[in-house]
Amino acid sequence: MNRYYLYIVLLNMLVNVIIFVPKILIEYRFKGAVMGVVIAIPIGVALNYFYSTAINKFPEQGMPEILANAKHRWLNILHLGSIQLLWFSAGLITLIGFIDILSRYVNPEMPKLGLLVIYLAAIFLIIQLPTERVMYFLEIVLFLNTPLIAFIVFKAFTNDYLSWDSMMEVGTHIFERPSLKSIAAATYCFSGYANMIIFNRVIKGKLKIWNFIAIFFLGVFNLFTTFFIPIGFHGSDGAVEYLYPWISTSDSLRLVYSPIERVIFLFLMFYMSITLISISVHWHVAYELIKGTFKGKISKKKNWTILAFMTFCSAAGVIYLNTVLLNKVTVYWMVLRVGFEIIIVAIFFVWARRRTA
Repeated sequence: MNRYYLYIVLLNMLVNVIIFVPKILIEYRFKGAVMGVVIAIPIGVALNYFYSTAINKFPEQGMPEILANAKHRWLNILHLGSIQLLWFSAGLITLIGFIDILSRYVNPEMPKLGLLVIYLAAIFLIIQLPTERVMYFLEIVLFLNTPLIAFIVFKAFTNDYLSWDSMMEVGTHIFERPSLKSIAAATYCFSGYANMIIFNRVIKGKLKIWNFIAIFFLGVFNLFTTFFIPIGFHGSDGAVEYLYPWISTSDSLRLVYSPIERVIFLFLMFYMSITLISISVHWHVAYELIKGTFKGKISKKKNWTILAFMTFCSAAGVIYLNTVLLNKVTVYWMVLRVGFEIIIVAIFFVWARRRTA
């Protein structure tokens, strides 16, 4: 089983617990979200399988290296450019959302732009590192945080105040017609595979079927935990009232014999590093794809231009996108993303089979 492949998929699953996916699914809990989750699981696993096996036919190569000798350069630029934009926007909405969380729950008196500067300083250092070092950094973050987050989830499942009746009530709506928005949100938990467009450089050997079986079980557990645990704590009607359901859920937990009793402080502390590395991974992919369009090492002037563009977009998003507007934008972005992913995976899978035939 290839641990690097699992890392990039697991990272996306973890970061979606705290920000947009639970809010969207809970909003549609009586309008097909349960069936949407059920449908999203095979779609997500299938996209993982087809894309990962296709790109794995080009061992230790990212997409820029794979397309380096292709005939139609303008098509390569269009292909890489569209993925750059999608993956940059994925990191951007995560960054804006988490800055809002930090401003609400950690330091309300500090300006959002101040928090943004601190985060961007760390992100810009990471995204310019070689891909192998970014993967090592990701491994360290997951190694330190995943067991502790798993413990918090265990405490949630074993809490006396968890209402299984509320969860079962929502579960009875499984046969409601699913909405596209709920399916799109649920499939995003599996979308970490797309980072292989660059991180395939550090994945050695062929991916075996056990990797995809592990992704299936992790995805099932992640989605149903993300969706149902806040409902179990706040009720089938009450859960929808919260902007960030999992943060409110973590504040309902207590570690009586711990030096820090309120779980929300530990939860936010763990997710600071996980969100940081998630944004860095997305933007590292976008950054490397930009380098790929320029065919080689980019100049300092171009490098500063890229970083300035990222800074401008981040600052504009923090200033002009409030929480409600960001949630609305994210819902439509999720729908656009799932359609784009299906098209890209289908095209690349067919192209890779012909190229390696």
